[in-house]
Amino acid sequence: MWNGECPSTLREAKPSPNPPGPANRSTIPKVAGKSEASRIQCNGCIPGLPSKARRQMADIVNKQTRSRMMAGIRGKDTQPELAIRRALHARGFRFRLHAKNLPGRPDLVLSKHRAVIFVHGCFWHRHGKCRFATTPATRADFWQAKFAANVTRDRAAMAELKESGWRVATIWECSLRKSVHVEAVAELVTAWLRSEIPSLEIGESDLQPNETN
Repeated sequence: MWNGECPSTLREAKPSPNPPGPANRSTIPKVAGKSEASRIQCNGCIPGLPSKARRQMADIVNKQTRSRMMAGIRGKDTQPELAIRRALHARGFRFRLHAKNLPGRPDLVLSKHRAVIFVHGCFWHRHGKCRFATTPATRADFWQAKFAANVTRDRAAMAELKESGWRVATIWECSLRKSVHVEAVAELVTAWLRSEIPSLEIGESDLQPNETN
């Protein structure tokens, strides 16, 4: 088990005294058994770090790159959303998409059943106790404020929908990562739509053990 100290092979290794050049392009010490492409530095990301520590590690890209990556994340028509839409459509359900006239702009609106469905990303909407709801270690105040605002907005939209007589389902993306999961979720949603139960929430942990393997 890693004890927080750098391996001796890294701690004692010293950069080459020769300046970088065509024949010596890196001063990063080599690690026994590692190829040139997999060289690492002592203060970098250490392989084998416990999962809890990895979830809190500093960002490995700069601020501008991270901002560009985040801006490219879809807010609608995501892969999990498309998957559940196809599954429900195959079962005969018809729906509207991203209704602007409803609080929170639900991803699916089934007026016949007086029901709406949100397909939430675990990271952005903070799925409790989910392995995908990680928290960046850098700019902690910024992320905490952003996450809190997302959660507050979600709760307000759901409360307003329920007060207006809508039934609300929340499907977390972790439950839609595999095709067998999609079918299991679609079956649960189908049963819910045909019932009079006011709300539904489905995450990976809500599926049967044999469906999560």
